Amino acid sequence: MALATRPTAGDRTVGMSIRFGGILAVVALLATTVIVAAPSRAEESGFATAAAPETPLLSARRFPTSLQAASADPAFAGILDPYLAKVTGTTCALVMDAGRIVYARDEGDSLAPASVQKLLTAAVALEVLGPTTRLATIMAAEKEADNGVIEGDLFLVGGGDPLLTTAGYRTSLENPAQFSEDFTAVADALAAAGVKKVNGGIVGDDSRYEDTRWLPGWPTRYQIGGTVGPLSALIVNDGQTGFTQSPNVANPNRKAGDPTLLFAETFKTVLASKGIDVAGPSRTGTAPEDSVRIATFESVTVAEIVDEMLSDSDNTTAELLTREIGFVSSGEGTTSAGLAAIVDTASRLGLPVDNLKMADGSGLDTENRMSCTLALALITASPKGSTIAESLPLAGKTGTLRKRMLAAASTGRVRAKTGTLNTANALAGFADTPSGNQLTFAFIHNGSDSRGPVVADGFADRLMGFAAGAKLSTLGPISPSK
Repeated sequence: MALATRPTAGDRTVGMSIRFGGILAVVALLATTVIVAAPSRAEESGFATAAAPETPLLSARRFPTSLQAASADPAFAGILDPYLAKVTGTTCALVMDAGRIVYARDEGDSLAPASVQKLLTAAVALEVLGPTTRLATIMAAEKEADNGVIEGDLFLVGGGDPLLTTAGYRTSLENPAQFSEDFTAVADALAAAGVKKVNGGIVGDDSRYEDTRWLPGWPTRYQIGGTVGPLSALIVNDGQTGFTQSPNVANPNRKAGDPTLLFAETFKTVLASKGIDVAGPSRTGTAPEDSVRIATFESVTVAEIVDEMLSDSDNTTAELLTREIGFVSSGEGTTSAGLAAIVDTASRLGLPVDNLKMADGSGLDTENRMSCTLALALITASPKGSTIAESLPLAGKTGTLRKRMLAAASTGRVRAKTGTLNTANALAGFADTPSGNQLTFAFIHNGSDSRGPVVADGFADRLMGFAAGAKLSTLGPISPSK
């Protein structure tokens, strides 16, 4: 079904530019005579003065941006409108050039953003948690080790680190370049503390967050396909089974398990490989309030965790960051507390949240809603060089765009957050056009268009046609030396 062609904000902008351009053209025709001023006192005294302008003061050349808009914007709309008219479903789009909206289509509509929602989770994580913060996995016991021996159990208290993996699991990652942390470093921290033996067992403690592993709005296929792991404050290998006994061996027969228990069991295996004996079994539980800290492993920074989340659209990372936001904001490590804090923080930061609806932090739930206005605001608030901007995948090169936009007009020119569900496809980011313009844009499509992500890719390709009008360099005032 073709989209409606009612006038949009972009149409109104183009129309105003055309009318303004016409007025300028008339003014330029009337102002064809150079205004010559009478000699000044400085000239009479012999002091050098600036040369009289060669461009008439009322020339249209003195309004280059508006003149360019009068020719470029209608041409741009002529590229995007026919394309979007053939897209099946509902679409919003918003494009900006140097702070000026150059195209808008239903930008305020509230649509399912898919993983573009991670832009909001990322922005709030950096604001609330802080970019240099590290998440701690604490190793504790009921009392200090005696000559390297821990009497009783060793408790592993999770701090929400989402990136710990073993060598065997890393081979299963869909993107070989995806960043992760080496799980053996946790065991190294215990060894560095001088521990040589644990006379009890290993107890995994994930009490920092709620124990809900899966959100109710997610279809069960997400649990089977590894789209998102079972959520826990203590997690390794995204909570997948098959690596506890042989953590460094690839295993295609993995599935979701009890993430906290898997962490404890895998940790016991890694300790054995380092010569640290554990006498008792692994289990889950809660560390005593008066337990003694034996060692601590600190994650990479929150900025680096955000980088991994955005580059590879890591759903597990997004959901655990959401719970950490909740914990830091209210003391409750729950998804609901995290979502409330995200919305409150976004509002405080001045982001347009009127049509925002959050059911999770990753964008997996189809009940999430966001407008292109908010998506673009998140991009413009994260200029190039910022943590978020530098984390965005590059078309045909990195992250979730490394296999998309190959040998296309946008290859290597578009850096954007992707969003892909069965009924939603989105892109939001930056586009460097061949004409030298740096556009910021947001595009969200909801519907059953059979092309899937190609719908968003096609939109990005067409951004490369921007600025077909006269270049600003040819429209500026003429200098006296020319």
